[in-house]
Amino acid sequence: MGLSGVDIEVYRGGGETVLRGESLYDFTSAPIGLPFTYPPISALLFTPLGMLPLYVATGVWTFVCVLALEGVIWVLLGTMEVTSTRRRATLTAAGALAALALAPVLANFWNGQINTILMLLIVVDLAHGTHRSRGVGVGLAAGIKLTPLIFVPYLLLSRQTRTGLVAAVTFAGTVLVGFLLLPGDSVRYWFDVPLDIKRMVPAESAWEFNQSVLGTLQRLPGSDDRRPWLLLAAAVGCAGLAVAVRAGRLGHQLTGMVACALTGLLVSPVSWPFHWVWWVPLLVLWARRAWRDDRAGEKAGVCVLYLLLAASSYWTFTMIFAVPVPPVLRVVFAELFVVIGTVALAALAVFPRHRAGHRVHDGRSTDRTNSRMSPTNDSGCSSGAK
Repeated sequence: MGLSGVDIEVYRGGGETVLRGESLYDFTSAPIGLPFTYPPISALLFTPLGMLPLYVATGVWTFVCVLALEGVIWVLLGTMEVTSTRRRATLTAAGALAALALAPVLANFWNGQINTILMLLIVVDLAHGTHRSRGVGVGLAAGIKLTPLIFVPYLLLSRQTRTGLVAAVTFAGTVLVGFLLLPGDSVRYWFDVPLDIKRMVPAESAWEFNQSVLGTLQRLPGSDDRRPWLLLAAAVGCAGLAVAVRAGRLGHQLTGMVACALTGLLVSPVSWPFHWVWWVPLLVLWARRAWRDDRAGEKAGVCVLYLLLAASSYWTFTMIFAVPVPPVLRVVFAELFVVIGTVALAALAVFPRHRAGHRVHDGRSTDRTNSRMSPTNDSGCSSGAK
């Protein structure tokens, strides 16, 4: 199966536009005319792609994105105390192959999207809890694409204060670099582009593809008024952050990270299927708990969730190629990610189990009984067999 590469054309085109000194937000990609919607710092980072022929840029980008997916799984397995390098490599390869069947991952590679790279930045940054630069990856990811900004309040509220401040300062630094190097584009972006939903959703038919709370509301009859979305998004955002913050305060860093990411996807105005690559850490987290504790019901749940997400690939690509879909399947798949995301947040609310005597602050663990707890200790994650 070939690659459509519609998004790598946008990224490459943005970098090429910067190299030519032209207006970044007047650029549209050929042949379907997609605009550049990312912050100016992104286009600066994409300039190496702008120097390559499109077919070379597509190949390089796809290779990097696949490596990023494998990197995410590798890091997660390391935090779960899979210490055998051979076993870790085998599980990483198997996990990456299994992930390719999931609609978000498959669509991410098909379109040449950036989401596995952003996920790797965040996972590497937050999965290890004591390094002084912790937070830089989150801030850089947010500078490239605004959605990861939700990790800043999560970090601050979960008492990972230094990490949250580092992330906020790093993000501010990316904005400053944009203003210094691309002042005109920066003014236009920060005062116009993020508020222009039509720029992100250029065709009305694309709303059926939007896997967020706003997308669900837009598919309801008489949905022109977006005020209900603001109220609902605020409620979902507060509830989701509460789940993430509770996990983070108890030291369950992976649970908190996944809950925060899912919350951001639900409340974002636009979450296309390929944005939901965070299903991969959720499945890894849950599978590790289910198999470590030999929970038959949870093993079955992991398998059912995997099969549902794999089946959604059918809907995703029928939408891409405008293939008719039975009405029942259209309704089920159109709301699938929002429903599963909401249920997953509810499940993650009861996922962590508090361990008496332990406290975690800004990724560092202290134990009033003088035994050390890993900063990435998750119920079902960090205490498993090697």
